[in-house]
Amino acid sequence: MIDTDLKNRLILDNPWWATGSVETVVQRAARRAFVSPFLERVRSGGGVAVVLSGPGRAGKSILIKQVIQLLMGSGVKPKSLSYIRLDNPAFANLALIDLVDQALQSAGVEPGGAGAYVFLDDVHNVPEWEQRLDELARARPSCRIVAVTALAPQTNTDVMADQNEKTKALKVTEPGPFSHSVLPPVLFAEYLHIKRIREKLFDAEGRLNDLDGLNAAFVDYVNFGGFPEIAFLTGGQVGNPVDVTAKILHRDLAGLCGIADQREVAKLMTRLALETGIETSIENLSKDMSVAKNTLRKYLEFLEAAYLIKRIWRVDGEAKRFLRQTRFKVYLTSPALRAGLAGPVALDDEAMARQAETAVISQFMHSSTFERLYYAFWKQGRKHKHVSLVEMPAKGTKPVKCIELDWSNTAVSKPQDVLADMIDFLDLNQPSTPSKVLTRNMSGKRMVGTHEIGYMPVSVWCYAVGQILLVGPGANKK
Repeated sequence: MIDTDLKNRLILDNPWWATGSVETVVQRAARRAFVSPFLERVRSGGGVAVVLSGPGRAGKSILIKQVIQLLMGSGVKPKSLSYIRLDNPAFANLALIDLVDQALQSAGVEPGGAGAYVFLDDVHNVPEWEQRLDELARARPSCRIVAVTALAPQTNTDVMADQNEKTKALKVTEPGPFSHSVLPPVLFAEYLHIKRIREKLFDAEGRLNDLDGLNAAFVDYVNFGGFPEIAFLTGGQVGNPVDVTAKILHRDLAGLCGIADQREVAKLMTRLALETGIETSIENLSKDMSVAKNTLRKYLEFLEAAYLIKRIWRVDGEAKRFLRQTRFKVYLTSPALRAGLAGPVALDDEAMARQAETAVISQFMHSSTFERLYYAFWKQGRKHKHVSLVEMPAKGTKPVKCIELDWSNTAVSKPQDVLADMIDFLDLNQPSTPSKVLTRNMSGKRMVGTHEIGYMPVSVWCYAVGQILLVGPGANKK
C-alpha cells in the first residue's frame, strides 16, 4: 500500500507526470556538452546502474532533468520517468528498493518497472550506496536505474569501459560494474560556446582571429567560469564565486563528509587553493596546520573523492613510479574555487601562472587521462630537475608526452635555459608523442636539441581539448 505523504512528495518532485514537461527553470538552463553522451549511456544501460558523479555545483541535477526532458521528447511516457531526491529525510527509513517500488507504483508503472527509468539524486545519502545500488539494478533488470552522486564510487569498474574477462569474473557481492560518467566543472570550450564568445574570436572555419580576446575570456573563465550558476549568467549579470565556494565548503561538504571538525577541512581546502599546483607532503601539511598525519590523509582522500582536488603523483627522471609516494602536487579541480576563496586574479598577477596550470588539469577531469597525469621530479648530481606534467600510458612505462607550463613566454627565446629539465627527461625517456610547452601567447614549433617541441597558448590548448567533446576531434583545425 502506498503511503499518502510519500506519494505526494513524489508527485511534487515529478511534475512531468501531470504536465509532460520538466520545470521551466530547467528548460531555460544552458545545456552542457555532456548531456547527449550521458543520455546515450542511460539508454544503453539496461540491467546495469548508470552513475553520474562530479563536484557539487557542477549542474548534475539540472543535467538529469534535461535528460528526462529529452527522453520524453523521444517518446518515453512521462510516468515512466521517476525522479527521487535522496537528500529528503522523509525517505531515510525506507530501503532503496522499497522506495523505488513505491515511486513506480505512484506513477502507475507495472510491478518490476519494465521500460521505466528511475533517477536517484544524491544517492550518496544512502548508507553503503554502491552496494544498495548494485542490488537494485540486479533486482530490477528491466528498469533503467540512474544514480547521481557528489562522491566518486568506491569501485574501479565501469562496464562501458571494460567488458573483458576481468569484469565478467567479478564476484557478485562486489558493487558494480556501473556505467560511470563524471561531470566536471565547466570546460573552457563550453564556457565560450554557451556565453556566445566563440563566434567573436574564431572565423567560420575555426581559425582563431583574436588571441588577446581569447586570453581575456580565459582570465574570466579562470575566475568565474567553473560553475554553471555563475558561468552562464546573461544580461550583464556578474556572479560571485564567493557564494558558490561557500555553498560547496559549508553546505555541500557538511552533508557529505561526516567529519567532526568542518573548520579543519575548510582550512585545509583554503590552503590548497592558495597553493594549487605546488608540490607538498603530508609531513609539511601536518607540521604547518598542527593536524595529525592520519587525519590529514583522511581529509585529502575525502576532498579528492568529492572531486574538489586532484593529487598528482611523482615519477623520477626515468619515468618510474615511486612505490612509496611521500610528495605530491595538489590541484583544485576548478580554478574558480581559488577565486572564491582568495579573490580573482588578473592576467599579469603572479598567481595567474598556477591558475592557468590548474585550468589545464581541469580540462582532463572527465577523461581517462585524468588518472594518468604525473609530474617528474628527480635529482641529477647536485641539481633538482622538474617537469610540470607527464602523461603516462594506461599500460607500460614509456611516457606518452610531457607538458611544460611557461606563462612568462621565456621558453621560446631561451629554450635551453627554461626547458633544460624537460629536454633531459625527453632524452632519457623518448615519449611516444611530441611534447608541448603551453605559453601565454606564443605558438609554433621548433627543434630543441633533438626534440621537436610544440608551443601553444594555454588558452588555445584548453579550448581545443574541450572543443573535441563539443563537436568531435576534427574541430580544431586552425
